[in-house]
Amino acid sequence: MIRPKALDHLALKVTDMDKTLHFYHQVLGLELLRTSGPNAEGGRSAVVQAGGQKIDMFYRPDFVSADKENPVGMDHLCLIMDTASVDDLVAHLSQSNVEIFWGPVERHGSTSVYVYDPDGVHVELRLEREKTA
Repeated sequence: MIRPKALDHLALKVTDMDKTLHFYHQVLGLELLRTSGPNAEGGRSAVVQAGGQKIDMFYRPDFVSADKENPVGMDHLCLIMDTASVDDLVAHLSQSNVEIFWGPVERHGSTSVYVYDPDGVHVELRLEREKTA
């Protein structure tokens, strides 16, 4: 049976990276792992951590405060999946009529596939590779 075993990270779109980092890092005390940017388009990113879970943050100049037309909030969530292989996961999703919009993608010692939830939220389903001694 395929089932999640942990929540890895959430990713947020933000309208002011400095205020967001102040809130999560200075006010709430999450550990600041890394920041990047601005890139050529003015985008920035950052990662904070609470325990083993992370919040990835993304800023672009065209992000606006939450409204019905251009909501700001969660970019995607990631679930670490407990299944034998990515092929088993892909087969399960196919049998469940869930379309994979990206992947499988291999990176950082894991393989991910990306799907939409019923409301269009991006969900990353990640399988960690076994560590060899």
